Amino acid sequence: MHATVTPVPSRNRFAFLARGFHASWTTILLIIAINTGVAAIMSIEDPRPFWHPFVSAQCFGLAIAYAVNAASPWEKTRPVWRLALAVAIGTALGYALVVFIKSFLLQLDGYTLLELVSDSRKFQWTLISGFFNGLFVSLFFLLKFRETRAEAALHRAEAQHNLLAKQAVEAELKMMQAQVEPHFLFNTLASVQYLTETDPKEASRLLGHLLAYLRAALPQLRTTTTTLGQEVALIEAYLNVFKTRMGPRLEFAIAVPETLRSHPFPPVLLISIVENAITHGLEPQAAGGTVRIEAMRAGDSLRVVVTDTGRGIGNGASRAGHGVGLANVRERLAALYGERGHYTLEDAPPQGARSTIEIPYEDV
Repeated sequence: MHATVTPVPSRNRFAFLARGFHASWTTILLIIAINTGVAAIMSIEDPRPFWHPFVSAQCFGLAIAYAVNAASPWEKTRPVWRLALAVAIGTALGYALVVFIKSFLLQLDGYTLLELVSDSRKFQWTLISGFFNGLFVSLFFLLKFRETRAEAALHRAEAQHNLLAKQAVEAELKMMQAQVEPHFLFNTLASVQYLTETDPKEASRLLGHLLAYLRAALPQLRTTTTTLGQEVALIEAYLNVFKTRMGPRLEFAIAVPETLRSHPFPPVLLISIVENAITHGLEPQAAGGTVRIEAMRAGDSLRVVVTDTGRGIGNGASRAGHGVGLANVRERLAALYGERGHYTLEDAPPQGARSTIEIPYEDV
């Protein structure tokens, strides 16, 4: 058997030569500025006009920059050795450019290659100084490149971590949605069964509220996005069920403008807070109380406030709640919105507690 060797096109072999010209205008201007600074230092002891060291510095600097950019040592193994070799080649190219411009184009005396080489000390000093100046500047760019690449890797790792955290939160949300609060459903069905025997009319009303709750809740089992209006409809049905069960011990009010009801909102987030307000604030209290839900735009944020007149934070146990839990509310907001998502829980004098959710406002 004979192995077939596919020849590499010649244009690919020398593709790195074209790569040397790939640089942003910002980088090119920075290199020219550095070369000008080197020329200014050289002109201090040079009796000739400033343009002499200026031309020489630009030839060496740009040639070395081209050679280093073509070699791209930062993307390969042993970058410092490759960098030094690229600088050496660039120094030779720069010297050739100086000879070409000053001897052939400007036709100045003393700049033919033979004349330059004849003064071996000056020839060697020019090459050595050009090499070390170019190496110093190139090492600076190499270190900055490595620093930038390390920062980019760190940002990618942080983005990946945030993505995984968000996916974990959403997975927890789906599991939570699938439960549909079984305790709430079982207790409500038990109340319906009891009222069927004692007050059929009230049982029918409670069953209607339960159906309204399920009608609002079931579509959210299949989605991870919803609107504030859909969440409010779910909460209204939920509170109607509790009001039928608690009677005059529970009052509620909802003040959400129509202009905000179409705004995107995290599913099942608001109802977990309302549930905590009832379960740990109002229901254990003999006199019951009131729950108020209101929404408003506050600058570049959407603010939703849940206030109850229950036992408050200190007397209302930990308010850890069921389902998502108030501790996880902060985690979900952080995963979804970063620093722009906030949740606070505080006492609401003279009695009760106030929960506030803030998320970024989006034009819809």
